[in-house]
Amino acid sequence: MSAAMKIAFIGFGEAAQAFTRGWREAGLARPLAVAAYDILFDAGADAAANKRAVREACDALEVRAAADACDAVAGAELVFSAVTAEQQLAAARSALDGLGAGQRYCDINSVAPFRKVEAAALIAQRGAQYVDMAVMDPVLPKLHRTPLLLSGVNVAQAVPQLEALGLQFEIVSERVGDASTLKMIRSVAIKGFESVTMECVAAAVKLGIDARVLPSVGRTLFRHADIDNLANHVSERVAVHGRRRAAEMREVAATLEHIGLPPFMAQATAAHQQWVTDLGVRNAFSGEVPKDARAIARALLACLDEKQEK
Repeated sequence: MSAAMKIAFIGFGEAAQAFTRGWREAGLARPLAVAAYDILFDAGADAAANKRAVREACDALEVRAAADACDAVAGAELVFSAVTAEQQLAAARSALDGLGAGQRYCDINSVAPFRKVEAAALIAQRGAQYVDMAVMDPVLPKLHRTPLLLSGVNVAQAVPQLEALGLQFEIVSERVGDASTLKMIRSVAIKGFESVTMECVAAAVKLGIDARVLPSVGRTLFRHADIDNLANHVSERVAVHGRRRAAEMREVAATLEHIGLPPFMAQATAAHQQWVTDLGVRNAFSGEVPKDARAIARALLACLDEKQEK
């Protein structure tokens, strides 16, 4: 049997867990030894439930819970950084002392391209190769088969390892930031549409006209597409993942400002998704993932009423 490929994750949230589960279920030709470090490992009592959940995920997926980022990445062939947008550079810095020549650092975080350039400069100090990796679809249900865009210096050298993991990817260029640029600009439409749709559904439900408004939207925009399923999907994404997506949209806004464009829609989308998160809409579903746009809208309205009464 061939030696195990050593994989490391900095951050072990939804994306990291999805990739790992996909690899475990796929039965890859080469065995994997996966290690991970997540800041929740060191969380206090106020985040005890999240700490327990991420450690249980490690156990379930046969992932070694590392003592710190350096411990996780030491000796790994591939390192995946999968943290929140605001922690992207801090994650790179935290791993530096564990990195060296021959390792590849795959940054899958949804951040502005110039932040990827900053991280690449840090990683280069240790002689490791930096790969700008953009995740172009939700990781569920496709897991490790989720489409990826790659860019970076000599990025083609990473192809054999990535193919061995069954990853689905397209190389954009050899310039760090190009893959992330494509994702950031695309997100203006994708995340913006999520927020526009959720706001429309909430207003329609409040007024009791959703049965007429949503089919009308479907006819106009999508020529009889299934607007209900679309609304269910985008509302769930915001209700469950609004905090992360708001952070991404702030990075999109920074990207637009960097190229001299006023980020009106990006800022509004970030504000809306953060607002939904701060209202606590997800908490109304007792840990279950909400799947119905109208139920999410009713929960949002109830949260808003409760807030206004205080």
